[in-house]
Amino acid sequence: MRDAARRSILAAAVLAALLRVPFMFTGLSTDEGGYAYVAQQWARGARLYDTAWLDRPQGLLLTYRALLAIDDSGWTIRLGMVLAGAIITVALGAIGWLLAGRAVGAAAAWIYAVVGIAPHLEGITFNGELLAAVPSTVAIALAVRWWRRDGSLWWLAGAGVLAGAALTMKQSGIDGIVVGLVVVLLARRGAGLLAAGGVFAAGVAVPVAASVLHGIAVGWSYYWTALIGYQLSAMGGSGSNTGTRLADFGRHAGDIALDLTVIVIVSLFGWRTFDRGGRWLLGAWLLAGFAGINLGGSYWPHYFVQPLPALVLLAAAAIVAVPSVRWRRALAAVVVLPTLAWLVVLVGWPARRAEAIPYDALAARDDRIAAVIRDSTTPDDRIYVLESEAYLYFAAQRQSPYPYLWGKPIDKIPDALPRLRAMLASPQRPTLVVLDTPPAAVDPSGGIAADLAAHYHVDSVVEGVTILRAN
Repeated sequence: MRDAARRSILAAAVLAALLRVPFMFTGLSTDEGGYAYVAQQWARGARLYDTAWLDRPQGLLLTYRALLAIDDSGWTIRLGMVLAGAIITVALGAIGWLLAGRAVGAAAAWIYAVVGIAPHLEGITFNGELLAAVPSTVAIALAVRWWRRDGSLWWLAGAGVLAGAALTMKQSGIDGIVVGLVVVLLARRGAGLLAAGGVFAAGVAVPVAASVLHGIAVGWSYYWTALIGYQLSAMGGSGSNTGTRLADFGRHAGDIALDLTVIVIVSLFGWRTFDRGGRWLLGAWLLAGFAGINLGGSYWPHYFVQPLPALVLLAAAAIVAVPSVRWRRALAAVVVLPTLAWLVVLVGWPARRAEAIPYDALAARDDRIAAVIRDSTTPDDRIYVLESEAYLYFAAQRQSPYPYLWGKPIDKIPDALPRLRAMLASPQRPTLVVLDTPPAAVDPSGGIAADLAAHYHVDSVVEGVTILRAN
């Protein structure tokens, strides 16, 4: 029986990989392209958090560098996504098995293999949340293994290292740390509590300390500002206040609901199937996930990939608890049906495939624009994309003299807009400016539009996007 459960979980991991493989060769997202560009610049000698600027920790960029070392054309980024889906599937199956039995573990693995695709939450892109979820979920599996099956502190040490690694993938990747601490509190009392807590904390400290030491080496002010400082400074301002957050959430709520509504409803019935310790663990996991979403503040759909494994585990427990086999299968079908229906649409309507797959049509457009940029510039020429289509830098293989690749930092960093205007007017201004966003949307005062009119002229229009060339 135990071997059958293991085989079932491994089979679910194979399914997870197979369902994700077709998306290895669709277009990269804006975030993936931007991360790839910064990782590439860092690998080529640029100073991280200065000329190669990103508001993400080093673990994410090291992962991207490793994937690009296999092949720098970009498809290996999505190989990371395939591996992430398979690893989380296995880890989630193990957690479910340890907490509630083999049937729950197998059900959780099979459900996540499908719903983890989460097309409207961008589960088939290698975003920071998915990347952080890999070490977090494995860390939780190791911590639960230590708690429920084996008292060896090596399991807990490994959990700590992986929980810390998740924090180096994205600042909101706190799931493994929060759940690990809860597990320690549930499992130990007195001197045992101090020993277990110390081992777990020491494990967490290893990757976190490595990141901090590297941050000191590159320049602490650069590092702090990029990862934490500018977000703190912007709180309450026009770029990060309650009104902005509510507007962002409202804009994305529909997409979020498409992938989460059924799972959330079913998960509510899973709580009663766990013992007290299991409920505490799952409550902490969900709390950490939703806290991480709010740390980001912009409520992009891919933020909601973070609590998805915990929700799937609860939903699996609810399904297994249904007495009737027929109704159990029906409920499982309802949970996976939205994702399966989306996959069926891709197979049945090839003409709509590019529009249905997140970012595929946009990336194809950007590839055509990038080809024009490469043909009309030299590798030493620099470009600027106004303001957030960061994939273009990677696709065109051209550098930007301006560090901020997305619009949010421009909204939140006080000197970002003046610095942008100074760049556009300087003798070292970029050879080309790609107007992916109207200048007035970035600078309502009209300053950027005036700078472009004074120093640039229309070079070409590609796919409806105007490309300006320096006078």
